[in-house]
Amino acid sequence: MKQLSLLLFLVTLHYSFAQVDFDNYVTILSTGDIPKDFTVQTYDKVKGDVKERDELSGSKERVFIEGTNYAIDEILHSGLVVYGDEVTKYIEKIADRLLRNEREIQEKLRFYTLKSNAANAFSTDQGIVFVTTGLIAQLTSEAQLAYVLSHEISHFTEKHVLESFDLATSREMRNYDRISKMSQHSKDNELEADKLGIERYHKAGYDETEIINVFDVLMYSYLPFDEVPFPRSYFNTASFYVTSDLYPTKAYPIKAEEDYDDENNSHPNIKKRKEAALAVIGEKIDWGKTKYLLGEEEFKRVRNICRFESVRCDVLEENFGDGLYSIFLLEREFPHSKYLKRMKGQIWLNLLLYKSENLSAKAIDKTSELEGESAALHFFLKKLNQEAMTSVALRQIHDLIKSDTTDLELKTIYNRLIHHLASNSKFKLENFSKKTYSEAEKEFKELRPDTLTVPKESGTSKYDKIKNKRNSDLAQNFDSSRYYIYGMNDVLCDNFFLNLYKDFKSEHDKAEKEKEEYTSMSRREKNAYDDAKNKSRYSIGMNEVIVVEPMVISYRRGSPDPIRSEKLEEVLASSIQDAASMANVETHFIDSRSLENKGTQGYNERSLLTTLLEQLAAEEEIETFPVDFQLLKSIQNNFGTKRVMFTLVEHAYSPNISFTGAFSSILFYPALFVYIPVGFLTGSNTELSVLILDLEKGNIENGINYYFKDAPKRLQLGAHFYDIFKKFSAN
Repeated sequence: MKQLSLLLFLVTLHYSFAQVDFDNYVTILSTGDIPKDFTVQTYDKVKGDVKERDELSGSKERVFIEGTNYAIDEILHSGLVVYGDEVTKYIEKIADRLLRNEREIQEKLRFYTLKSNAANAFSTDQGIVFVTTGLIAQLTSEAQLAYVLSHEISHFTEKHVLESFDLATSREMRNYDRISKMSQHSKDNELEADKLGIERYHKAGYDETEIINVFDVLMYSYLPFDEVPFPRSYFNTASFYVTSDLYPTKAYPIKAEEDYDDENNSHPNIKKRKEAALAVIGEKIDWGKTKYLLGEEEFKRVRNICRFESVRCDVLEENFGDGLYSIFLLEREFPHSKYLKRMKGQIWLNLLLYKSENLSAKAIDKTSELEGESAALHFFLKKLNQEAMTSVALRQIHDLIKSDTTDLELKTIYNRLIHHLASNSKFKLENFSKKTYSEAEKEFKELRPDTLTVPKESGTSKYDKIKNKRNSDLAQNFDSSRYYIYGMNDVLCDNFFLNLYKDFKSEHDKAEKEKEEYTSMSRREKNAYDDAKNKSRYSIGMNEVIVVEPMVISYRRGSPDPIRSEKLEEVLASSIQDAASMANVETHFIDSRSLENKGTQGYNERSLLTTLLEQLAAEEEIETFPVDFQLLKSIQNNFGTKRVMFTLVEHAYSPNISFTGAFSSILFYPALFVYIPVGFLTGSNTELSVLILDLEKGNIENGINYYFKDAPKRLQLGAHFYDIFKKFSAN
């Protein structure tokens, strides 16, 4: 079974890479042999980083080498970097064209794609160049990407990272602040990289006009990848109608300017860069006339990949309004894309969950921040109250599942939605009208004026009058401001919806009843109930688990010590393996230390699982839907277990020795020989945290914390993990 699942997983990866079927899109994953950048441990990289750096000396060089290598590896193992995929291969082909006469430089450089909506590219002193999908999504030609790469290559060849670091360390700041400054270059370095980048770009034979266009791309890159008016009728269907007052009556101008004040910026403003670039361009002759040395079709395919990735990034970064707008843009070319439908379902579910927890401000732009054509959609989302958000989300997701009742991801999203509605006391089926908006409006307009109010002597009881006022199906009660109660008649009559709602409502009511019964218990009964609950709290019958990247953060003088932390991670991993073996729990390790053996498949699995953890940790109050639902299912089938374990050990050493204690022990001289050693021996503080994730449900299933005053040694850690595995494996 596992071999078959693995085969299907690999076929999926190959298919998504070779075909790029946008109707059945899968997020880009790494392919081919895994580069050494991902398999060599960071402390070994630090040891081997022996370049000649005349610009740095002594302690500055040590801080630079250690800081940059650990910062780079944090990016490489973030779950956002891919290699060997079509986007990276495309970047490499353009770089080959730019460096065809500079083979020595070409051999020093490695190019990777970074899945992020930040429109950015940056090079490192170690020869790695990262290019974001967000940048490529914004570009309009191959030539523009060629100029960006040429610019970053110039930063590398001229050692601008070193110069920027030296500039940063001349100020009084902590190591962390210095390292964060290393990716920033001075204005002179930026202009020099522009000039040298133009030289290399010119030799490659690209069109001169595309250079200036790159600066426009960078200036407006904070906006979505296209500017298309958002139709006010987008959410309207034959069944559901959204009133026009939910959209803005004015346009929101784009505020970006070329000649902004750059006094406090590391980069010169766009106007200065354009002027300097035009001067260099004017000095050149025999410019090429092509924008596409590799072909326009290939560029557009790669750009579409990056634009599809932008939707995924928006979901991960909680930019749900931008995600919906990007889906709207892509739907025009790919109206049948299952991927876009799934992402739309995820976004609407998340919007409703965030609204319910009063967290919408984190996911929807403020009115004061709105710019451009996407402003209309953000304005619309901002105007939705809780009831309206519930109705629009239900309408959207219900229509999605009806468009493909076989799609497991859409089914799971729908189930999550109905489960949420069933547990919400304010959601009541009887509050919705059985009529569409147009039907209710038509009946209201056909009423005679004397029927719009109820006569004083109507012959009906007070209770009937109250019920009549609440009856949304009565023509005289039509209210256009409550548009969201109309157009749900087909949903309310749908047996699939009703049965799901009924089952979840029954579960919720049962849980509420148990809470009431607990409240009415005596203190003695509550204690007995709590004891029984605590005994079974960790019992999940876990006999097999995927262990992902056990982490250690060891603090030295109040700051993380990356080298010690990395070495302790090896101790932690060994402790977990030993304890699991003793507890008869089968473990599957996926971590950076095993990637040389696991290869690209292990790297992809680690990236997907790391992303899931970060997504779940983003908002503890909300069980957000796993963005990579389909691929996580493949991992579950591959390993034959749904459980994933993440572990974090935090260790700090601070000797328990005070001036008063030391002085007192001197007065009683023999006590000195006891006080000092005990102070040093008890100075360790260690906290061990373990989370168990459920891939099937996409949520955190269980967790446990230990705190002990000892160093994280193999035997101590092993004992704690044996206890953890025994607790989790109990039925």
